[in-house]
Amino acid sequence: MTRCASASDPQREMSRLPPTLAIAERNPTMLPTSASRELSYEDYLATDHRPAFDGLRGLGFLFVVTAHVPSVRLFDYLQGWAAVWVFLVMSGYLVTMLMMREEKRSGRIAFGPFLVRRFFRIVPSYWAAILLYWLACYALPPLWEDYPRFMARLPAYLAFMPEYADIDGFSIFTHSWTVGVELKFYLLFPAVLFLILGSIKWRFTATAAAAALFAAHGAFLSGAYCAVLCGAMLALALEQPRGYAFVAALTRVPAVVPVALIAGLLVLLHFGERFTALAAAMTWLLAYTIVREAAVSRMLTWRPLAYLGRRSYGAYLLHFLALRIGYMFFGDDSATSGLLAAAFCLALTMPAAELMYRMIERPGRDLARGLLSRVQTAAIR
Repeated sequence: MTRCASASDPQREMSRLPPTLAIAERNPTMLPTSASRELSYEDYLATDHRPAFDGLRGLGFLFVVTAHVPSVRLFDYLQGWAAVWVFLVMSGYLVTMLMMREEKRSGRIAFGPFLVRRFFRIVPSYWAAILLYWLACYALPPLWEDYPRFMARLPAYLAFMPEYADIDGFSIFTHSWTVGVELKFYLLFPAVLFLILGSIKWRFTATAAAAALFAAHGAFLSGAYCAVLCGAMLALALEQPRGYAFVAALTRVPAVVPVALIAGLLVLLHFGERFTALAAAMTWLLAYTIVREAAVSRMLTWRPLAYLGRRSYGAYLLHFLALRIGYMFFGDDSATSGLLAAAFCLALTMPAAELMYRMIERPGRDLARGLLSRVQTAAIR
């Protein structure tokens, strides 16, 4: 599972002022009542920042933790693994949206710099997590039984193929499969969509066709790629006036509808994995948080939740190890022990994720910027 957490966060390159606040700042007395419910197309284009996304990441991470605590019966009904699909759809949306806007500004896509930024954002933390899991499996007696399986899969982890490492069973680092999916998406999708296809209609058609093929295949990884492509289609639609109007119309529903959709989805997933339905539902929910920005921002921009979302990549990578350590102290044979292990996981993971952010993620981002700046300076000379 993941991005996935998340695995990526292009929002660090974004403007920080929400459109509704920008309107109020220009003229507080002229903020229309409708702006509190639906974001206009013009305001959508005015900023790259999506205030609700950090909160969505934070909620997604909490749900992922519940997916790994089987001793708590209630968690079985939450279907926490499905939260990974939020990260996947979000990644597809953000990357496609940012590239479309870069193309509008400069007339082309700087694919090389994009890959450099993505590499330094994702890979150093991923390698650090591999090292930490290796050390834990080597040094902690309760994890010794995981050591042979981890070592057998290590070549796949280092080759950025974690999604193919566990074909013969789960391991302590299984959840890293999302890193492999997102890295391949970053490497292949922009090159095909933006360097080969010039028309937005062809881009949308090609993306929809690929998503349909993945959905028809029906396998787990195919479902993951379908989710990423659904996010890309959402971005392609929202960047066009007609597409935005169509998506906005789909979100003009009472607030109870998204709640009912989530509840219905959890019931559906309790009886089996429905990857296509999950991708479609998560895409609609993401669209709802974008277009109905003000309606959801109060909850999803709550500081603790938003902070958790901003550190969700490191937290996602490290949480399963923290949970296994929690099981060493509290066991995993009862609901009480599971809840204590989950609480311990969060208490250990969040400081560790903050440390990873300060020591690896942020320096990696700054290093990428420095390298790109020097390359641009050398090119000018």
